[in-house]
Amino acid sequence: MDRVMVGRTIQQLRRRWRRQVRSLPILSRPWRYSRPVQLGDPAQGWKIHLSATLLTANDLFACAAPILRRHNALFKVPARLELLEQLNAGFAGFSQIGKFLTAYPVSDKMAVALARELHTATRHLRGPAVPFDARYRNTGVVYYRYGSFRNGNRDDRQREIIFTLAGKARADRREPGRALPSWIDNPFRKRGVSTKDGAEIRGLLAAGYLVFGAVSQRGKGGVYEAVDLTASPARLVIIKEGRRDGEVDWHGRDGYTRVKHEAAVLRALRKGILAVPQVLREFDHDGNRYLVLEKLCGRPLLMNNKVPPARASWRRAEKILVRLESNLAKLHRAGWVWRDCKPSHILLDRGEMRLVDFEGACRVGETDVLPWGSPGYTRRTRCKYRRQPGRAEDQYALGAIAFQIATGKLPPRDCAARLRLYRGHGCPAYIRAKIDKLLRSR
Repeated sequence: MDRVMVGRTIQQLRRRWRRQVRSLPILSRPWRYSRPVQLGDPAQGWKIHLSATLLTANDLFACAAPILRRHNALFKVPARLELLEQLNAGFAGFSQIGKFLTAYPVSDKMAVALARELHTATRHLRGPAVPFDARYRNTGVVYYRYGSFRNGNRDDRQREIIFTLAGKARADRREPGRALPSWIDNPFRKRGVSTKDGAEIRGLLAAGYLVFGAVSQRGKGGVYEAVDLTASPARLVIIKEGRRDGEVDWHGRDGYTRVKHEAAVLRALRKGILAVPQVLREFDHDGNRYLVLEKLCGRPLLMNNKVPPARASWRRAEKILVRLESNLAKLHRAGWVWRDCKPSHILLDRGEMRLVDFEGACRVGETDVLPWGSPGYTRRTRCKYRRQPGRAEDQYALGAIAFQIATGKLPPRDCAARLRLYRGHGCPAYIRAKIDKLLRSR
């Protein structure tokens, strides 16, 4: 699909969404609510969550809204599709992934009826799994949990508290095993529906991999530390998870697709004598894709990308420039552009530099992919739906990293501001010129 068609499709989906939610009477940013809170609405109960991707949100709402209105159920949805994009990425918290529509039934009977009718109406649609919620069926986009109904449509400072039948206050936590409190009957279980908790993986994954820690969690999937019990002796590995329907972008690519893509990129780069992790195995499990990688030794260039180095040094910046530029040259000669070059993806070990995380990599001349990168290490671009061919993403990131090591700050857009920082740290003219050339690369 060319740039014009992608942009047109996105605009059509956004316009359709604005038209659909315009009828919801209450705007409490960033949500729209179906009606005001009424006197008979409870303060807590069984919440129903419907999961959607950017591409299925409009159709799901069109199917669900008539059912919810017929029951006069209070519900909320994002005022703009951009909020759904942030939710599904996990930017609002891992527990919020997939929570596109939240309904607040007034009784257990209504909750069960809504879940049943909503599942029937939406079971042909797709959405990411909602972490820590119970899934209504083994397939489908309907999830539920017991919790507080205090929300943005009602001013209450105790919205994270629920009360037991004996009146004792309990924290309303979005954590594994918390969706179904032990002190209350589950009306969904009585009807033989699923109570599986959609939490992150723990313990034994597939045959032979013992997961003991989560490095990171996003809507697209997690990164885990594990012990590979299939090897003798057992070894530490990194497992990347690509979730089906996780963080679906405007092109329809999800976490599953991205992990498969990263495996292909890593295999190609190993042939180019680049220090990247070895792919040890790929497999599917519960509909998701898993990539078992060699655990590389080394410490990140910076532990946190936005935290300044312990000591700004233009001499160290010069050394990093030379070494990283050499690695990027090998990458580009192999025909690839990284697009996610940043300090946390660069490992240093006894003078060796190793590179990790290539799910956003693409061919140098490829254009049919969305822009990719991390804030601070990516130049703003006018084109939101298609990348420009070339190596500019990596060159800008190289310049940004060198600037950060030299001055302790990410490069400001203003040339005069950059010059003040250069001078304040005694950065020589030839280093300034090289960094600025990279920052201006096209």
